[in-house]
Amino acid sequence: MSNEKYSRPLRVFEAFAGIGAQATALKRLNAKFEVVGISEWLVDAVICYDAIHNANKPYGEVPSYEEQLDYLSEFEFSRDSIRKTNLRSVEPEVIEKLYIAHRRSKNYGSISQLTGEIMPKCDILIYSFPCQDLSTGGNGGGMSEGSGTRSSLLWEIERILGELKSLNKLPRYLLMENVKTIRCERFMPDLEKFLGRLKSMGYENDKPMLLNALDFGIPQERERAFIVSKLGNHPLHVSETISRAKKERKFDATQFLRLDYETREVLRNEANVAQLNATPSRQVMWEKNGKLANADTIIRTITCNMDRTNTAALFEYTGVLGETFRRLTIREAFLFMGFTEEEYERTIHLDFSYRRMNRLIGNSIVVNVLEEIFRELFNGRYGINPREKN
Repeated sequence: MSNEKYSRPLRVFEAFAGIGAQATALKRLNAKFEVVGISEWLVDAVICYDAIHNANKPYGEVPSYEEQLDYLSEFEFSRDSIRKTNLRSVEPEVIEKLYIAHRRSKNYGSISQLTGEIMPKCDILIYSFPCQDLSTGGNGGGMSEGSGTRSSLLWEIERILGELKSLNKLPRYLLMENVKTIRCERFMPDLEKFLGRLKSMGYENDKPMLLNALDFGIPQERERAFIVSKLGNHPLHVSETISRAKKERKFDATQFLRLDYETREVLRNEANVAQLNATPSRQVMWEKNGKLANADTIIRTITCNMDRTNTAALFEYTGVLGETFRRLTIREAFLFMGFTEEEYERTIHLDFSYRRMNRLIGNSIVVNVLEEIFRELFNGRYGINPREKN
């Protein structure tokens, strides 16, 4: 790629976009980039993505409810990430929010509907496909080609890339993210098969990276697998460089916890929402996950449901339910995932429940980890400052 091409914005396509940790990481790096499109079918995720990334972008006149429905009916959407939703059953005010968010975020809807022909040309395709069938907390359905599991949506990426190749539109870079079990013995044959298909299209695949948020300035024990692929036959060394970029594990978790209930009423209200009754099952949660809320706190992995037995953390708390304990607030969860309070506060007006927001943030990617990957991939290009030499 010529230097002239690096002078224009990096063209980014976010597949399985979620709430857009990918775009957030590039913003942190002051990168010169443009999100040319996203693919997301979960209604809440599309609306939340738009709130975080497009809040200051004006939107023109909104057509009538029937016109909104006519347009949106060309795409598949879901309220639960499992089954397609009949948009006629969705409240009109949600339809309007979805319509605006879909158009403003350049959303192409479900990955199964996306084709190489309609997908815009991009420099990097980032795909964080569903992990439910791979994670230890999931159903173990796997990701085999043709299996019909949610994790097998990985193969839609292979299909789209094949179509892009025939149109001479292949992205120069690919970045995969998923749970660490994607590298386990059971799933490795499918992963190797997929990477082999990429190689046959002309991609060089770097070694899979297992990266922990603890090594990138976040006091959260969260390991995720990442794989970088680059068009061409030049060997990649991203995994080696990222390994050297790890930071010393010194944290002050009070920078992420919001405990000032007495002077900030909003924090008290959020803590009350996160409080749990001390039922027998939740008492077991406390015994397994109870922590002191102090500078040395390291939380477990934030999942999409922090009301499970193995949750990220529980803290002693006296609130509307008396003396019990509480989970992380959604504000704190955003911070432990590398987002800012400002980005969290852009979502408050959506008035999503704790559970709905928990699902969105738990399925996201730690921004700090993505920053390091992008810094290495585009070191000194697209406005990203060169990495300092050790």
